[in-house]
Parts: sequence; structure tokens; C-alpha cells
Amino acid sequence: MMKRLIHTAVLVCAAAFGCAAQAQGYPDRPIRMLVGQSPGSATDVVARMLAAKMGESLGQSIVVENRAGAGGVVAATSMAHAAPDGYYILMTTASQTSLAPSLMKEVPYDPFKDFTYIAPATDVAMLLVASPGSGIKTFQDMIAKAKAAPGKINFGSSGLGSASQLSLEMVTQLTNIQLAHVPYKGSAPAITSVVANETSLHVNALGNLMPLAKADKVVPLAVLTDQRNPQMPDVPSLTDLKLKMPRVPAWIGLIGPANLPPAIVTRLADAMHKAQADPDIKQKFTDLGLLAFEGSGADFKQRAQEDGKVWGKLMRDRGIKAE
Repeated sequence: MMKRLIHTAVLVCAAAFGCAAQAQGYPDRPIRMLVGQSPGSATDVVARMLAAKMGESLGQSIVVENRAGAGGVVAATSMAHAAPDGYYILMTTASQTSLAPSLMKEVPYDPFKDFTYIAPATDVAMLLVASPGSGIKTFQDMIAKAKAAPGKINFGSSGLGSASQLSLEMVTQLTNIQLAHVPYKGSAPAITSVVANETSLHVNALGNLMPLAKADKVVPLAVLTDQRNPQMPDVPSLTDLKLKMPRVPAWIGLIGPANLPPAIVTRLADAMHKAQADPDIKQKFTDLGLLAFEGSGADFKQRAQEDGKVWGKLMRDRGIKAE
């Protein structure tokens, strides 16, 4: 019995020493950062900016790889089965973690057991706009027209169960209006549809819609945050509209496989925090209408879990489910 205990203790110590040694030399080769969205998406843009700065801190390059599919679930599944060595990480979104279990019949991973939450990256301010030919000029116009013709006004989203859809679904629930949902496969076609007057309303990242609003190709109605955004100071906020709405699940953050060694998590998190504090990155984030979302991996995971509860309930209440 004593020999067995000693043997077990030796194995535990050896494993701990191996992890410590691995972390001490980390990283000694390039790191791959997976993105589950297409090139040019908000997540992709954020990932590439942060990867460059994080690589400088870590002394190794971080190569961004796009693997879009199933709302990011394809990439997240790959991450869930990756080796926990810190050389394969994922810049994720709420769609892949908080929302996927409520949206899909079956998700091939547990979003809170199969990943290590490393650090949040940013919150994405979402902008509600109307098409130029809709006749909708203000948020109040939207409410009045929708109540006058329930279910007749449509809105395009970047996909079923996306933050683009859910944010406007929450608005309709809180204001007691009915809109017709038109899901698209990604932000680009959804944005094209509202510019072309094929749909009347759309919600997307402020950075994606701001140039179009300033060129009068869409009509900005509201920024879906409690405070106005400095990039579009004349557009009303939720507070201005007296609308109490949960935070939109549009954040971006860094995760890795489960059981990532704490020392490696710390190295990656420190590199993330340094990148977030970089004046150039801060200015670029501000220019894109991105919001600060800083904190520990534990803070990040808690936010993801809270969003899963709040927005998962909305999906159940409104029957939002992928077939």
C-alpha cells in the first residue's frame, strides 16, 4: 500500500514538474489563433490586431486562422479537442459559447467544461439602423410603424440566434411590437439587404455600420448600450430611450482547451492585457466603436455564463431554435 502511494506521489510530482517546465519555456514556437468567423468580420479584425501585439509581448508570432462554419461551432469544436499546450487558442464570441447550447439541438462540447477562459478582449457596441427607403427616421418611428402594422416590417440579421437577431428580438419584446425576421448567412449579405431596401431594419457592430450611416446609406436609430458612443454622439442610447435591456451578447474573448496550465494562462492573459493597454490598440478600438471589456478569465467565464442564462431564456421564450 505504501509503495503504491509513493508511486502515485512520484507520478503526480513528475506531471506537475513537466507542466511547470513546459510553461516556463512557453512559448518556444509560433501560436495559432483560431477564429470561427470569416475574414473581415469584427472578430477577425479584433483577433488580428490583438494577435500582433500579443506576439510582441510573448516573443513569438501568433498566426490567425479563419475556420468559419455553423456560427463558429466548427472552430469551437476543434478547440475543445485540442492539446492543452497553449499553441492553439480561439478568439471566441458569445455565439460559440453562451448561445450555442440554447440555439442548437446538439452542441459537440460543453462551453463551460471543455474550455479554459483566458481573458476577455472587447465588447462590441451594436447599432440599430433602418433602410433609407423605409420611412423610419427615429426609434420612435420604428415603434409607431410596427404597432400600426404588426409583423409587416421586417429586419435582417446575420444569422439565426446571432447577436444581430437576439438584440432586436429583445427590443421587440420590451416594446411589445412584432417584426418579421429574415436571417442571412453572415453580416455582409444582411448589411447589403438593408442598404438595398430589401429589409427595413438591421442590427450589427457599430464599426460595420458607422461608415454607411455617415454616408446616409442607412439611418441610425439607436446604439444598444446604456451610454452614447463617442463615434456617433448624436445617436440615442438605451438610457435616452428609457429602455432597460440586458447587455447584448456581442463580446469577443480568448479561450483555450480545458486543463490549460495556469502558468500558460497567465502568460497569455498578461499579453492580452498589455495589448489592450497599448495606445494604438485603444485608439483603433475607439475608432471602431468597440468597448472596454477587461478582467480575469474568471470574470470572463462568469459573463459568458450569465449571458447564456439571460439570452438562452429569450430564445426559449421566442422559439428561436436551429432545425
